Amino acid sequence: MEDQVGLTYTEPLLAVFLGIALAGAICFKGKKASRIALTGLIGVFTISWPPLDWLFSRPLEARYPVRPFQPSDSVQAIVVLGSAFEPPHYERPYPLADPYTYARCMQAAWIYHQKAAPILACEGRRKSRAVSNQDSRMRSLLETLGVPANMIWVEGVSSSTHENALFGAEILRQHGVSRVALVVEAASMPRASACFQKLGIEILPAPSDFRQWNGWANEWMPGWSAIRHNEIILHESIGLLWYRMRGWI
Repeated sequence: MEDQVGLTYTEPLLAVFLGIALAGAICFKGKKASRIALTGLIGVFTISWPPLDWLFSRPLEARYPVRPFQPSDSVQAIVVLGSAFEPPHYERPYPLADPYTYARCMQAAWIYHQKAAPILACEGRRKSRAVSNQDSRMRSLLETLGVPANMIWVEGVSSSTHENALFGAEILRQHGVSRVALVVEAASMPRASACFQKLGIEILPAPSDFRQWNGWANEWMPGWSAIRHNEIILHESIGLLWYRMRGWI
């Protein structure tokens, strides 16, 4: 369960930069107008140009090798952090995992099939109520991916990455587990792994996704994908600073 925020970071930034550019074009005249408008346009370009988004991701992701996870005999369990589920709709009377949750569960199930270690699904609570083992959506998803029910533990009371680690570590210690493979995106791995390590759990990073360079032919055009990636990078960078200030990592 990733930390929930009321607003994303780059969506306000995008509006701010567009507002600056518009203000420069409409409300000012001469060189001052040009400078203000140019500042806004540079800001929009910065958060939407893929090469810069790839560059900004390096401090978080470059420490992890881009290769399939290689589970060792020392891995006692697999920990996978949930992101979100879309609630049921009229035409779809069942919840649907968002792309992050689905990719993470796929990675955790793949590791399970390489090494049959228990999986701790950190799903967190659903609004104001805890998620039970029987009611866990991540458990159901992992079962459809071939993981036996008796090999799945559920952490269902957290509301943040910090609490994922806090309550997840309790479950791991109850089962005598101190060394785990941790599944989350590479950009989120530094903060998530540091939370578990702070609580005495040894982590083997098993990232489920990387921001990879796809060549200039595919990376030169500004677009929404870069904005989304920059949103994640900014969220994680601010999260690392906040967690250090709170003493959680």
